[in-house]
Formats: sequence, C-alpha cells, structure tokens
Amino acid sequence: MSKTDKTLLWMILTLLGGALSLGLGAVWLNIERMDLAYDLRKMEKSLGRKEDLAVKLTVERNNLVSPYQLKKLAEHNGLGVARPGQIRRIADTR
Repeated sequence: MSKTDKTLLWMILTLLGGALSLGLGAVWLNIERMDLAYDLRKMEKSLGRKEDLAVKLTVERNNLVSPYQLKKLAEHNGLGVARPGQIRRIADTR
C-alpha cells in the first residue's frame, strides 16, 4: 500500500465517521423534537381541561350567587328583609 492509498483510506474512514456522527445526531434531534411535541400536546390538553373547568366553575358561582338562589336559600334558613329597628348605624369617630 502506498502513502496515497493510506491517506485516501483514512480520509474515507474519517468521512464515514463524520457522516455516521451527523446521522446519529439527526436521529437524536428528531427523537428530542418528538418528545417535545408529545409534552406540548400533553400540556395543551391539560390547559384545555383547566380552562373548561374554570368556565364550569364560573357558571356554577354565578348560579349560586344569583338573586333567585340567594332568595331561596334565605327562605330555607328563615331569613328575610330586616325590619325597622333591626339595623343600627354606628358613626365613624375617626
């Protein structure tokens, strides 16, 4: 084997090693990209569920503090409009 053959062999081996490294790097990056996409989809679903829950809780809160519900609850607990003399006002002495 001559010197140029050895040099050519080393160049080919070096290029093959570089190509293999680049290929493995591309595969690794693709795997990481897929993992990130999976995590992103999972977080989007979680956010959607939390937003849905927030909307449902807002509707429930609005239902519970509606005048009709409060009146019904007050009647159930024996509460009513204050009669004259039941409310006393205290003057602010600051």
